[in-house]
Amino acid sequence: MTETRTQSEPTGLERFSHLEDKIFHMVEEFKAVRKDNEKLRAENTDLKDELELMREEEASLRENLAQFQKEREELRERVEKALGLLATLEARETA
Repeated sequence: MTETRTQSEPTGLERFSHLEDKIFHMVEEFKAVRKDNEKLRAENTDLKDELELMREEEASLRENLAQFQKEREELRERVEKALGLLATLEARETA
């Protein structure tokens, strides 16, 4: 019976080989995780750069919008002034 146990139990070399396989698989998984991590870091950097560009573009668009609104208001005031002058001229002609 002792021989059966000895034969079914892995030897020291077999156990070491099994441990070596596990270590190899863990190293391979670690390499894959590291590669994925580097890829995600690069993607994160790209996204941060893209976000910064979008923020700069948004600021520029907001400035343009403010300028257009100012110009629109100035134009509206000039049109109202011109219409007021026309109304005054019409009132003089009818009087």
